[in-house]
Parts: sequence; C-alpha cells; structure tokens
Amino acid sequence: MTSVIANRTMSFVMKSMPSSLAVAASATSTGQISSLQTFHSLLGQQHRQRPNPHRTNLRSIHNGQHRDLKTKSNKHVLILGSRGVLGSTLADHLSDEWNILGADVVPSQDSFNDYIRLPQHGSVADLSLCLYRGISQHIGDKKLDAIICASGGWAGDVDPDIGSGGEEEEEEYVKEAAGVVERMMRVNYYPVVAGSLVGQKFMNRGGMFIIIGASAALSPTPGMIGYGSSKAAAHHYLQTFGADTPVTSVGILPLMLDTPANRAMLAGDDDNDDRYTKLVKPIQIAQEIGEWIRNPHLRPHSGSLVKVIAKNRKDGSGGAAFHLVR
Repeated sequence: MTSVIANRTMSFVMKSMPSSLAVAASATSTGQISSLQTFHSLLGQQHRQRPNPHRTNLRSIHNGQHRDLKTKSNKHVLILGSRGVLGSTLADHLSDEWNILGADVVPSQDSFNDYIRLPQHGSVADLSLCLYRGISQHIGDKKLDAIICASGGWAGDVDPDIGSGGEEEEEEYVKEAAGVVERMMRVNYYPVVAGSLVGQKFMNRGGMFIIIGASAALSPTPGMIGYGSSKAAAHHYLQTFGADTPVTSVGILPLMLDTPANRAMLAGDDDNDDRYTKLVKPIQIAQEIGEWIRNPHLRPHSGSLVKVIAKNRKDGSGGAAFHLVR
C-alpha cells in the first residue's frame, strides 16, 4: 500500500449524526412508492462536514498502478454475502493479502476456491449451523482473523391501503406486512447472529468482527419499518457482542451504496443530480476495512458504529469520510 495510505488518519466525530439513507439491495412491488419517497428525502439531506486534510482520496487509490501486490499471508477472512456487490468488492480487494472464505445463498463463482453455500430460507439456527460446518470443513484447525457480514437487503413497507377492501384483503395485508419484516430480519439480522456465533469458535483473539449496518436505522424509518428494525437490531447485537468478547467488533453504516440497483432506484440524471455524489463506493469501504485488519492501532474501539459519508465530485474524484457516531 502506498505511503499515502500509511500516513493517513481516520476522523472520528463523537456525536450522533442525523438520520440518513441506508444500504438498499432490492425493492418489492408492495410499498415501493412511499418507501422510495422516504429514501429520496433522506438522501437529499445535506451533510456539511468540515474538510479533513488528512483524509485520503480513497477512490483514486483503487487503480492498478497504485495498488501494491503483497505476498499473501496466512490470515483468513470470512465474508458473508460474498456474491453481492459489496461482498465481491471486499473479496477482490482483500484477496491480494489474505485468504478469503466466501459464503452466500447463491452458487459460487470460479474466483472462490473456498466457498460455503448458505440456505436461502430457514431459521437463524439453520443458517448458523450451516456456516459452522462450512468453516470447519474449509479451514480445519486454522483460525479466522476477520469476519465481515456484507450480506443484506432492502424492502419497503406494504401499503396499508391495500387492506381496506374487506376482511380477505385485510388478512392479505397482515400476511404481506409481516412477511416483509420477517424477510428483512432474515437477510439483515440473521447473518450477524450467525457470524458472531461461529466467530466465538473460529476467530483468533484480537481479530475483527465487522457488520454493514445502516445510517437510517439510527433514527425512526417510516415507510421501511421492517428494514429499519432489522438494521437497528444488528446495531444493538454488534455493540453488545463487542462489549464482551476478545475481538474488535465494528459496525459500518453507509449513507447509500453505489450499486446498479441503487442507481436505478434513484432514477435521476447522474450528471445533474447531487444525490449521486453521496453514494458510497464499495471500494471505499473495502479499503478502510483492509486498513483496520492490517493495522490494529487504526481500528475504532470494539462496539463502535462508524458512519460513512461520501464526498465524491462529479469529475470522479473525492472519497469517503468515516465518523464514529456511537
């Protein structure tokens, strides 16, 4: 890694930040309109932070000429959600130095020599047991140095008006609304629980347990109560787990990830819409996590929630600021 990376510092702001938009992976047809309005209003909030001259231009570093290829160490990193946009970016970036064990609910890619196929449905116990067996099979007596929960998803609330046409429609509304909450818990909360449980068995002392939370879940989330509740539960679990284990547990809370799905959701003009400058690029998160794994003295304290605010310019330059909020 270049000397620019080695000399940079991370700015922590010891205060609660305003609510903001969270990671969005998918949208269901039910409740989409009101929820997207909530997303757009949150994304339109202005976050005026004082410029930090010590922050590195993270985006410009993700370039073949600037990345040093290091000899791969004997460290092992587990990435839950390794087939998603963020998870695959993490795997690609971290695999230069560490051995990656991927895990997801979809079939493996050729790029993963070690991969655990997880159940798409089922209880948190089913997920945890499958993950436990997969890790044991792939790493044997070795230990993990980091577990990163990059899996997740988004769905808005079901429109309550669809249940106003009689008893049958009311029952359908109750069923669909409960289904959204259940699905959000399964994709946003269950992996955090499963990752922490296997971490107690397979993690090296002094390792890292990292989850991807959501800035929006720091405050009420009207229009997406299932999503907000699942992310808030993940935050609480992370903070509690971090207070009583010998590993460093940190939650990363992006504003909104720069993914094809999220750009399609915004449905604006990339060149003239200021919201696009606030999208957090997955590589910015991957680089920060890489620094934490590589340099323990740069890590936030265990149980921290770290908010990510993009500072991108329309010419493609810029970066991301990481601020401690809890």
